[in-house]
Amino acid sequence: MTLLLLTSLASLGAVSAPVTQVTVFTDQARVVRTAQVPSPGAVEFPPLPDTIDVSSVRVEAQGGEVRRVDLERLTPEAFRTAEARALLASLDAVDAELGRLSKEQVALREHRDALTRLHPALPAIDHVRPAPKLSPGGWAAALQFQAAQLEAAQKRLRDVELAQRAASRKREALVEKANRLGNPEVRSGWRVTAVLAGGGAATVSLTYLVRQARWTPTWDVQLDPEKNVVTVSLAGLVSQESLEDWDDAQLTLSTAIPSAAVKAPKLLTWKIGTTERFIPTPSPVQEFVRAVPTPARTVPVRTEEALVRGWLAQSVGRAFPATQPEDPAFEDELRIYDKRGTAEERSRERKLSKSRPVAPPPPPMAAPAPVMPSPVSQSIDFESEEVDGDLMEPQSVTTSASSFGASGRSRTEQPVAAFSLMPPPGYRTPSYGADSPVTLAGGYDLSFASRQRETIPSSKGARRVALWSQQWPVTVERRVYPALAKEAYLSAELKNPSQQVLPGGPATLSVGADPAGTARLKLVSPRETVTLPLGLDRAIKTVRNVQVVDATEGLITKDDVSTYAVSIELVNPYRTAVSLRVFDQWPLAQPNQKDLETKLLESKPGAIQDAATGKLEWRLTLKPNEKQTLTFNYQVKRPRGWKLYQQEVRP
Repeated sequence: MTLLLLTSLASLGAVSAPVTQVTVFTDQARVVRTAQVPSPGAVEFPPLPDTIDVSSVRVEAQGGEVRRVDLERLTPEAFRTAEARALLASLDAVDAELGRLSKEQVALREHRDALTRLHPALPAIDHVRPAPKLSPGGWAAALQFQAAQLEAAQKRLRDVELAQRAASRKREALVEKANRLGNPEVRSGWRVTAVLAGGGAATVSLTYLVRQARWTPTWDVQLDPEKNVVTVSLAGLVSQESLEDWDDAQLTLSTAIPSAAVKAPKLLTWKIGTTERFIPTPSPVQEFVRAVPTPARTVPVRTEEALVRGWLAQSVGRAFPATQPEDPAFEDELRIYDKRGTAEERSRERKLSKSRPVAPPPPPMAAPAPVMPSPVSQSIDFESEEVDGDLMEPQSVTTSASSFGASGRSRTEQPVAAFSLMPPPGYRTPSYGADSPVTLAGGYDLSFASRQRETIPSSKGARRVALWSQQWPVTVERRVYPALAKEAYLSAELKNPSQQVLPGGPATLSVGADPAGTARLKLVSPRETVTLPLGLDRAIKTVRNVQVVDATEGLITKDDVSTYAVSIELVNPYRTAVSLRVFDQWPLAQPNQKDLETKLLESKPGAIQDAATGKLEWRLTLKPNEKQTLTFNYQVKRPRGWKLYQQEVRP
């Protein structure tokens, strides 16, 4: 329901201006409404919700010239008691008329049915007396009388039914008016009216910003293992609570930050002086004032407006929300007022209202004592060794007695704004979450148009909007960590072939039709290489064996030497060749242990070595059904009798 009953506030002259284009930013959206209108003349747009930024309203016209734009505040309709009473009288009259017509309709139907049951009949046979002679001349008169009466009854019945329909339509109009008059749920908003000049048809567009709208990028990465092609799709999760629905609109999702600044800040004069003498200055003391006590609870009193609302509820057959708390005496009052008859009943109501206790007035508000704000100050040590260069102490400062320490150095306290280069007080640094488009775009102003027109209802949750999709060739390989896992880790290395910067975000990974897990993509620049994890390849099995040979070396000082021989067996069960990257390592000694020595002896085939971390890497390609064994040997030498222990250190 668009605008949540705001249409009841709009005039009948509002043009049809649907939402045609929406640009969604991180925390707001720019909405464009379009209408085809004749010019010259005044154009009234549909009412806008309270979530709009009033300063952002713009009206443009193609085929005409916008001379003036009026922005009018729409407030909830006040309850008009006098009009409600007149409306109640009209409803009572219509209900009485409907009741009379209903009774007349019942009587006419009974009369019609009785006429239709009339028909000539032979008298009963009397065996004593002779049969009477019948005269056929009276039959025609009787039938004519019956037909005339039946025709008159049917004509009157049709007139009564037509009058009932007219009275029912009149009552529906009165009930609709009563709903608008007594409905307290109508919200406020804004009415935009533009005055056009020109001749002929013109296309008018209304542009404005709304709050409470957002989007988050999300990715889908699907690998085709047979073709080594990955399909990368970008979508946006869009949600909004702007109190208006975006029906069949072209969406654009942007990572830009709309700037609301219209005036650049000014730099204050920055002066540095010297002080000649110390002038003590008193500081204000902040006093705390006790809060004003809560006034006594007032006794609710039913007003005339509440009573008239109750009458409207009974007349239109709906329950309006109560505007005041329930009062036990209200039922008696409603029964009295519901009769709306004699002066005695009204006199009884006045007596009842006088006998009701009246709440005492609340106590007077005590004026709080004035509180002087404490000046914001900053302590500067002019003789500190950390200060690069010479600083002169300012002329007018506020120095406290505690500013002189035991070392004799003077510390001066002064207002920060006197020489600060900080931003103006009105400036607030914007902050965005880790999942916001601004953060995931890394400062780039990116925009993506929806692949089709979308409908985003208000307050109905997030909707997935498709934005962009491409197929990229990838290099698929398996990463094997024999010391940590028996399975191989499937990964795809791809390069961004497009010339567009792509934002980061969560990604759903799949291999063929099988889901492979989730990942988080980072910002991808053009021609940048990205490696995606695609889950486990359980078909490739690894076997890792370790053999240890201990020995003793040295003539005078004996050292224990342990030689480790590690073998890794790999088998390719596929009918096609697969690329593998195998990772292992040899241990390293801690920097403070001079008597402990480790070294890599050999690796077959030759591995890529990293002496700083002890990492080994093999890159190989296994043919279909091929088995290959990797080996490496390392040696650990330490003084005799030392016990070795293992410690994991993060790089």
